[in-house]
Amino acid sequence: MDKMKISDRPPWIRGRVSWDKGFGEVRDILRGLNLHSVCLEAACPNKGECWQGRHVTFLIMGDVCTRGCLFCNIKGGVPDPCDLAEPCNVAEAVRKLEAGHVVVTSVTRDDLEDRGAGHFVAVAREVKKRTDDVTVEFLIPDLGADEDLLRKVAFSGVEVIGHNIEMPEALYPEIRPGADYRRSLNTLEKLASLRNEGARIFVKSSVILGLGESEGDLLRTLEDLRKAGVDIVYLGQYLSPSRRHWPVKKYYSPDNFRRLGKKAEHMGFGAVCAGPMVRSSYRAGESYRKCKTRG
Repeated sequence: MDKMKISDRPPWIRGRVSWDKGFGEVRDILRGLNLHSVCLEAACPNKGECWQGRHVTFLIMGDVCTRGCLFCNIKGGVPDPCDLAEPCNVAEAVRKLEAGHVVVTSVTRDDLEDRGAGHFVAVAREVKKRTDDVTVEFLIPDLGADEDLLRKVAFSGVEVIGHNIEMPEALYPEIRPGADYRRSLNTLEKLASLRNEGARIFVKSSVILGLGESEGDLLRTLEDLRKAGVDIVYLGQYLSPSRRHWPVKKYYSPDNFRRLGKKAEHMGFGAVCAGPMVRSSYRAGESYRKCKTRG
């Protein structure tokens, strides 16, 4: 494994910056419809590349999370009530962007009775009503692993539902004290099991590397995800948003990611995306199509 000073980012950690027409159009559409994106709120390094191609990951139900994970750039606190116009606004933005595949995620809303499941369903309904040829991917919180809530989302008409495991179980107590590894795994298992009831979805999850995990921890996590029925898995490098956040413990090289990606492929995932700059919605449409082709 590569050895270097953690304070020095290696040369392969580079996000594409773009200020072209596509980037400006995306920015103006989001502003005009009062919408948030995880591209901005989570400080995604790929927003230049993605916005140039008019690909956006919408962040619904506000920009304040009820949990406070130490690796995440989204602020924690007490959220505002959900914007009831948001589902229609997301659908209008998708129409304006002429998107073929759209990703919608949210902050965690443990303060809501249904944890936000109904708002996700409303977004799916409006997007599908206005743009019936678009495929939709949800990246959801754990929803308390509540089977009734997960059923609502799974039968909302979307094609992919992701829930990010983020890291091996051993790191949860210190980095994600408000979350639970087994609950997240249970969420993924229940989503996958709903296909037996007719839900036509692919299940997706992501792991970020460089938090202090061992390779054994990582491989066990991937095995857990595959056993849970996950179809699509993403592996990316953790980049600490600020000095207040959890520090980067290790930078993995592109060769490391290629090797780990091959290991994941051999486990039987339908689609694997692995690389230093990979984030959970990066080129999501390509992964969906690859998984669909493989059946």
